[in-house]
Amino acid sequence: MNIRNVKVIFAGDGAVGKTAIVNKFTKGEYGDSYKMTIGTNISVHKSEKNDTKLQLICWDLGGQPRFEVVRAQFYTGAKIIVLVYDITSSGSFKNLANWLEEVNRASNAPYKGIVIGNKTDFADYRVVDIEEAKSFAEAIGFGFLETSAKDGTGIPELVQMLTDCVLMHPSQKLMELEALS
Repeated sequence: MNIRNVKVIFAGDGAVGKTAIVNKFTKGEYGDSYKMTIGTNISVHKSEKNDTKLQLICWDLGGQPRFEVVRAQFYTGAKIIVLVYDITSSGSFKNLANWLEEVNRASNAPYKGIVIGNKTDFADYRVVDIEEAKSFAEAIGFGFLETSAKDGTGIPELVQMLTDCVLMHPSQKLMELEALS
């Protein structure tokens, strides 16, 4: 049986729900209160598929600007980048381009990616158009998914997408931001 350890980075603005998503799929837990991530938190999700034992080693990065200097070193060795935004915050969505730029500056290794719109349990307060978000993800070569860490919507699909990124698709360097113009 093959064993694959894969580093997965969760990046995005502070308070978009990165920690909540990671905790939901690695521990099955959801905390109602917000606690800022300082630097990074690391959690592991273990699964088995196609005669392969897979360990997704999830690095949940602190999203506040003051942690940018520290974050650069954490991208090294990542095979999957997950960019997370809050569907009720246009600023967190618009900032994904900056996050992608930060990833590309810090790592020139090949990786795959997923864009996640989180907090679908607040759909009545949505300000980010789902089609615009899908188009952005497609333009940069990432998969797309919406989730709610609170009620678990999209979490099984996220695990499946991460597993598929590892087992079925070769890694590739993503398009540079200039290609989006």
